[in-house]
Amino acid sequence: MTYIKISLIVQLVIVSFYSSAQDFDEKAYNRDLSLNYGIYPALISDANQSNLAGTMVSAQGAYFFYNNTGIRTGLTFITDMEGTDAFITIPIMFAYRTKTNRDFYLGSNIDSFGDLIFQLILGLIPKQAEYHVGMNIGYIDPDNNIGLSGYNDGTYFEEGYKVNQRFTSSVDAGLRLTYRIYRFGIVLSPSVSYMFTNNFEYYSELDNNSSFNPNWFMNLTLGLSYRF
Repeated sequence: MTYIKISLIVQLVIVSFYSSAQDFDEKAYNRDLSLNYGIYPALISDANQSNLAGTMVSAQGAYFFYNNTGIRTGLTFITDMEGTDAFITIPIMFAYRTKTNRDFYLGSNIDSFGDLIFQLILGLIPKQAEYHVGMNIGYIDPDNNIGLSGYNDGTYFEEGYKVNQRFTSSVDAGLRLTYRIYRFGIVLSPSVSYMFTNNFEYYSELDNNSSFNPNWFMNLTLGLSYRF
């Protein structure tokens, strides 16, 4: 009961603060810059295939019109990807973003001080969603030194992914969730890609599952954004 009373008092203070504070004019700041870091794994459902994944770092910029639609582009570097020495892509996205959600509410099922703090943090940060669809075009510098795998009898053989085409292109769709305080924000962005250029091919010296081309990829990034 004590936590419930505290939460009610905090809500009254926050509501008073929001009512007296000047609203953030979203239309006045229609440009967005962000730095993002995350993972880029292939979506492989066959247990007989090896995993393929990399680490991605990107810088992105967006411009939005007054109807909340816009364009997003940037530069992405993917590292630690098997078969690659360098992997660079450029996104070209059409985007739509929702209005910022400023609702603040603390539930009554608060059982500890930790629960209260957690709900306070979530409630204080305005939330905004962006949906985007488009394509990525890029270039891969191959490093096709396929690694060795071994059996229990001590024999080794070449097995792994190689790159059979340098130019890459994919169709992409995703979501950006921005937890924003005025111009600054923390961005969580999941998306999926279908790579129709068949850049990666699985090779096995023993011909186990050879010629498999992973086409579906996912990326999940966390970043910082700034609107101006």
